[in-house]
Amino acid sequence: MALGHVAVVGGGINGLCIAWELARRGWQVEVFERQRCLEQTSGASTKLLHGGLRYLEQGHLGLVAESLRERARWLREVPQHCHWLPLLLPIYRQQCRPPWQWRLGLGLYDGLTLGRLPGFARWLKPAAVRQLQPQLLADGLLGAWQFWDGQMDERALGQWVLNQARSHGVAIHEGFEVCRLSPAGWLEAQAAGASRADQRRFSWIVNACGPWAVQLLEQSGIASPVRLDLVRGSHLLVPPPSGMALPQQGLFVEVPGSRRIAFLLPYQGELLVGTTEEVQTIREPIAVSPAEQEQLLALVERYLPAWLPVAHQQGRWFAGLRPIVRRRADTSSASREAEILRHGRLLSVCGGKWTTARSLAERLLQHAPFNGQP
Repeated sequence: MALGHVAVVGGGINGLCIAWELARRGWQVEVFERQRCLEQTSGASTKLLHGGLRYLEQGHLGLVAESLRERARWLREVPQHCHWLPLLLPIYRQQCRPPWQWRLGLGLYDGLTLGRLPGFARWLKPAAVRQLQPQLLADGLLGAWQFWDGQMDERALGQWVLNQARSHGVAIHEGFEVCRLSPAGWLEAQAAGASRADQRRFSWIVNACGPWAVQLLEQSGIASPVRLDLVRGSHLLVPPPSGMALPQQGLFVEVPGSRRIAFLLPYQGELLVGTTEEVQTIREPIAVSPAEQEQLLALVERYLPAWLPVAHQQGRWFAGLRPIVRRRADTSSASREAEILRHGRLLSVCGGKWTTARSLAERLLQHAPFNGQP
């Protein structure tokens, strides 16, 4: 007999991991997704399972440590859909950060993994760097740090999670837009093409619709103590130039003239370039702007100039939203860490990231009512 009937709103990676974990623990679960599962934020990432090296600079050690533990779990348990990826962090003259700062950060990054690595960060001289990345701009190159992170086949890994949820009895409803929620457990949803919305009552509701979580609360007349700042991350995919091999080492680089970080990665036979960080509202279309196209092409020109003509001619673009949690009472705080809010029989998950989706689901189940408390 099921412990209770739970509706999960949102078919992204967080919602699916939550549904899977609930069903595994004995709850009857239904997922409502307004489009198709894993096609919004969860399908438009940089394809990395990583701790977030740059989060160390912001002081988020707990988030980095959690992410590194979860990176190891994905790589250990689902190796058919993810793998270790060596990354080069090239150091040039006149960069924003001094070389010692990167050395310190990488030492801490490796230390937080507790030994779960194919190799520790090491310094490479320019000649060794050029052997690994022969197309990398050599002018002003002092060397590079090589370190390791995880890369996933995002679509396949997400589908694996979806299959796990279904195998545990989770009912998936795609094409159902949830219009309204209530703290009493009522959910109002409208199927695509239907003339009206239907109301159903559940034992509990989990609002896990990512960037739209707070918007759904507000349109349901429920006040939220947090707001979500939405950041658009845009990416560029480039096929290899004729006669040129795709390097197997990724690049972790500073954006010229900025303290921002970007990646140039091998991904399924192409070069993946990203990501931008443009603030947008929930009602704006999620699309790569002309300015972002210029930013990403400039990264290619700066670090892999031989790829630039093909990037101009054959490059393909995609974008997704990242929700940044900010407490309304503290305008200075912002984090990628998820917050869990409760309003009666409604729990809302705000924020979070791909790598930590499973640990977020487990954290949710430590909250009442899923931990056996009222």
